Amino acid sequence: MKDFEILFKEGRFFAGKFITAKVWKIEPEKYPRRKYNADDLKIGFVVSVKVSKSAVKRNRIKRQMREVVRLLLKDGKLKTGFHVSIMAKPGTVGVEYKEIERDIKMVLERAGVVGVD
Repeated sequence: MKDFEILFKEGRFFAGKFITAKVWKIEPEKYPRRKYNADDLKIGFVVSVKVSKSAVKRNRIKRQMREVVRLLLKDGKLKTGFHVSIMAKPGTVGVEYKEIERDIKMVLERAGVVGVD
């Protein structure tokens, strides 16, 4: 079973206005063959064709989402021990970076991923 298959089977959804996150707290004993550590952190980004048919617009949203997470990682605000998939909703096209940032932070906070260990 692949990481994202496990994430979507085991994880919980957390929704915001512009993004949705699927979060799974890693349980290493549940999938011993995957060799997960309790301090792993894997984050994926999804912007589907439903959001926009234009690859340029989808890639821009993906870059903005990555930048929010990069800054959270740099500041040490993300907890380890999670698999996370951050997905853009169709209304995300044309939204300001600050709104995407606020939405991602709020959703990850609700999921328990943002915070100091």
